[in-house]
Amino acid sequence: MEFSSNQPIYLQVATWLEQQILEGKYPIGHKIPGVRDLAVHLIVSTRTVQNAVNQLVTSGLIITKRGQGNFVTEDATKIDDIKLDKKMRITQEYINEIMHVAQAQEIPDLVANAMKEYEDTRTRRDHVTG
Repeated sequence: MEFSSNQPIYLQVATWLEQQILEGKYPIGHKIPGVRDLAVHLIVSTRTVQNAVNQLVTSGLIITKRGQGNFVTEDATKIDDIKLDKKMRITQEYINEIMHVAQAQEIPDLVANAMKEYEDTRTRRDHVTG
């Protein structure tokens, strides 16, 4: 894994591990590799991996069972919510880029339509999950 200098390594590890979980490499309810094993695999310190795991514990994606290790949550709804949030973040980033290009190209209707579509989707999502 190559790391970027614009973000702390533990956050990059957390993002990588989250992606592994969301892609099903570590299925719902299953144990993830230990901190030491992940540190060796990723060539980072155990503290970095522990900070990444703590980040995912805080988000609810991973649960820690004392004396047993770290496990992917058994809450499928939590995983679905994280997937949806990730899609919404990616969509927002995409819209922001479209807005930037559209403003530079003086295409305000494109921006307005993209924003309206995004906000309608977000409103529907909030209504369903609210």
